[in-house]
Amino acid sequence: MTDLQAIPILLTPSIPETRAFAETLGFDVESFGDGYAVLRGHGIELHYSFTTRPEVCSETSCYVRGGGILALHAALRARNPAQLSDIVSRPWGMTEFYLHDPHGNLLKFGMSTDELPSDFQPNTE
Repeated sequence: MTDLQAIPILLTPSIPETRAFAETLGFDVESFGDGYAVLRGHGIELHYSFTTRPEVCSETSCYVRGGGILALHAALRARNPAQLSDIVSRPWGMTEFYLHDPHGNLLKFGMSTDELPSDFQPNTE
């Protein structure tokens, strides 16, 4: 492999709960006991590690950037997760949506607003 890739490692107080959440969203999950899990799907890979400090989860986030977020949002929306936001064009030139996992980690997804298809009309903030 010659390309570099950054993969976030988020924290969770429950690998089984994180696994169940991810599977409802269409991710394949590989667990390594109750201490670590790798989520793969929708062109994304996320890692989760067990923590005994659940309060830190609501203070962390990751940002996934790429041109496929419109299709990803549609795929996730079809699964009706409770913590999925609408797609919004932000003042800083990105069009984004957010998803919170069951323990408070914020998953942010975005693409340059300049790259949106001409027929797509996101909400504005």
